[in-house]
Amino acid sequence: MNIIERNFYRLLRAGAFGTEEQIEPLSTWKWNRLYQLSEMHDVAPLLYKGIERCHDQFFLQIPAELLQHWSQAQCHGTDDENDMLAPDHLTNPLLDHKLQNILDQEDSNTETRTALLHLLGTSRFIMNAGIPVKRIAELGVFIRQNSRIIDYDKLKHWIEDLKLTSMVQLMAAMMVKLLAFEPDELPFMQQVTDEQMEKQIRDMFRQKNSHAEEWYFSQGKDIFVHTSNSSAMMWSVRRSAKYFKYYPAETMTNFFTSFAHSLSHIEE
Repeated sequence: MNIIERNFYRLLRAGAFGTEEQIEPLSTWKWNRLYQLSEMHDVAPLLYKGIERCHDQFFLQIPAELLQHWSQAQCHGTDDENDMLAPDHLTNPLLDHKLQNILDQEDSNTETRTALLHLLGTSRFIMNAGIPVKRIAELGVFIRQNSRIIDYDKLKHWIEDLKLTSMVQLMAAMMVKLLAFEPDELPFMQQVTDEQMEKQIRDMFRQKNSHAEEWYFSQGKDIFVHTSNSSAMMWSVRRSAKYFKYYPAETMTNFFTSFAHSLSHIEE
């Protein structure tokens, strides 16, 4: 990672977990770029908390105007517009049936079920929009706060039953590499290579600030249906194909559900 990305994750960890992080010096242009990243990934409030925690460090010299923007940004957040369903549902009927049975179990605690819903919600976001920094951070905060209560044996069994193992492995690897989690904090994690990790990190910082609305459909004067963004639908197809290997049982039905959702935006 370059210096902007390193400081990005240091401030994110400081804001989310209250850790002590050493900030490297940045130019005004680089501080602006870091702010743009925080806005793009919807984590400006968390980074501002990190700034407040590291405020006495010599190298934390943020331009006053930019710091004011950051302060204002902490009061606002964006909704997860890519969620087509609540996290307690899956688009694959067979998997959804299994999920509902899991959620109806009376021998599991609320924290373990909530951990599963965090994983499912993050999975859907990944399939629809790419790697979600905000969702990964929220997942990390929840696990740290409830690690002694979560039944990891039961959670691991649910993950396997819902065919979610590869997708969860991706999330866990991100938490170790970017949020400085120890592998033993994530009992459901399997070993991965540094090369795999670096590839996912590079992909994360190449993603653009895209939203599902960019490929909603509308009806033109020629009565044919068009996308509101000519390249956005292919982008979504490529995104689904890219993450297919992580959750093949859900990816295709998720794509068609998103497609059907976009059709609902056709102008009558």
